[in-house]
Amino acid sequence: MNRPNSLKPHQSALFWACALSIALWFVPFLRWATVPIQYFNTHIHEMFHAIVAVSTGGAVSHIEVHANGNGETYTAGGWGLFISSAGYLGASLVGALLIAFAHSAKAAKVAAYALAVVLAYSMIVWVRMDLFGIVAGIVWIVALGAIGAKLPDDKRVFALQFVGVQQCLNSLQSLLFLVHISGFQAAQSDAKNVESMIGFPAILTALIWSALSLAMMGLALKVGWNSKPLNPTEPEWVR
Repeated sequence: MNRPNSLKPHQSALFWACALSIALWFVPFLRWATVPIQYFNTHIHEMFHAIVAVSTGGAVSHIEVHANGNGETYTAGGWGLFISSAGYLGASLVGALLIAFAHSAKAAKVAAYALAVVLAYSMIVWVRMDLFGIVAGIVWIVALGAIGAKLPDDKRVFALQFVGVQQCLNSLQSLLFLVHISGFQAAQSDAKNVESMIGFPAILTALIWSALSLAMMGLALKVGWNSKPLNPTEPEWVR
């Protein structure tokens, strides 16, 4: 039996899987193993640029997700500072909600289906042009549906929380871009966009985004791992 403060098996597996994924960012040739999750992160990231652009009175031409995992959202109008900040912070919010909500098998199934629907909406309304990005989005919609419908309960909880952590960790890549130690390089970072608009140093913007994302992830893990399951009859490993 686990001690009260010890990690359950699926929690330990989540920790080591995420640590490995971060390590792969820095290993030449091996880092491309993380490109599939990078595609998903980019879809969510760019979708939030589009959502905030529309929400602040702007318009969205389209979203592109490229073969190297980078993406671009073409907008006009709206509140530029909010739009630039929305990518990393919005993706981190989605990640935190996934971690916190997917604390049981039933909740994880709902989260997988909901995320598939949201991604499908973005694909239909905004994603255009790059075939790699379109195919990646379709694959992820199918994958999320399969996670909800086909995976065993314990693996479903693990999969959704892993995806959630990856969304939160995505904000760290903004910081890594700026100090040039990540294997994935962006032509123009969101933090640089903020710097060009208000003069606030890009490195400090990236640090703030990273700190907020890590804080959201930590709070979500605390909530998700300490929550009681929605169904009291679910086995201990789901709790």
